[in-house]
Amino acid sequence: MDITVSREAFLKPLQSVSSVVEKKQTLPILSNVLITAKEGKLSLIGTDLEIELIGFAPVEAIAQEGAVTVSARKLFDICRTLPEGSLLRLTLDKNYLMVRTGDSSFMLNTLPAHDFPNLEDCSYPTQFTIKQSQLKQLLATTYFAMGQQDVRHYLNGAFIDIKQNAIKCVAADGHRLALTSLQDDQLANIDVRVIVPRKSVLELIRLLSGDVDQAVTVQIGDTRIRAMTADFIFTSKLINAQYPDYNRLIPRGNMVAEGDREAIKQALTRASILSNEKFRGVRFQLESNKLRITANNADQEQADESVSLEYEGKEMEIGFNVAYLLDVVSSFAEKTIRFVFTDPNSGVLIESADSLYVVMPMRL
Repeated sequence: MDITVSREAFLKPLQSVSSVVEKKQTLPILSNVLITAKEGKLSLIGTDLEIELIGFAPVEAIAQEGAVTVSARKLFDICRTLPEGSLLRLTLDKNYLMVRTGDSSFMLNTLPAHDFPNLEDCSYPTQFTIKQSQLKQLLATTYFAMGQQDVRHYLNGAFIDIKQNAIKCVAADGHRLALTSLQDDQLANIDVRVIVPRKSVLELIRLLSGDVDQAVTVQIGDTRIRAMTADFIFTSKLINAQYPDYNRLIPRGNMVAEGDREAIKQALTRASILSNEKFRGVRFQLESNKLRITANNADQEQADESVSLEYEGKEMEIGFNVAYLLDVVSSFAEKTIRFVFTDPNSGVLIESADSLYVVMPMRL
């Protein structure tokens, strides 16, 4: 292999692929990136056997085709610290990859390309195209509610529910729920439900562009989901489980409170400073057209905030994890936030234009 590529063109896909590669691997080759130069194209592949990411880079020249695997972290760190505008020459010399630019040269250990694992083939009967910005928005407004290492493994990901011209993305961890939906006529004949693992959701949010003009093709199979753009091909295993009926988790209250989102966010942020570091609890006290937010901690310190809002229901006191509330109010940009309360023992429903969130109460 003998190729010449610009630092910037090579660094972008290398950075993306490196994030998929786990730092600690039982198989040494899984710490490597597979670099392939063939038919005038340069591709980079990283995998952890659950996720596979293929990135593409334009090349200046390919003097000799070939494929090799090399440490993703070391190669990325080298390229990242080289001067901008550098032209890199990558050549294979026996069992070493030589990286040369200007007066710098680096010799990296390699492992055979034919030993690099590939995800087994999978058929993808479901396919649709959506704007990258739309898919990114669906995931970005719900991901924070996913479980983390929950024994109920189906909660450790995002549930994608496609039917009746709509795609819904749902995440829940037992303490809160986030749901965002999008209408699209291209989904008319699609009826599919899958659970995408947490790491895959976070990778997709990072990979997808916010540009409204760029599209992504999504393919869904029985065990895999794939997202394809001109810059990358991302493939992930799915969580094989039945997701609970999320509609049953949505409270049907009738006590509505509406207020300025930014004012409530700032009040929650300030109150959180003096909340208990472990439990992060704050107390909501609802009165006529006013919300009082209080917090205290083990040092007997206390925060007391009052925010004006539209509320004509009965007076009520209810406790919440302030971090959960801040995740919600930070996830959408509407000026007004709408709370729907049922009673002090039920979750609060928080609604925006295309999303709804449920935060369960906590005892203080």
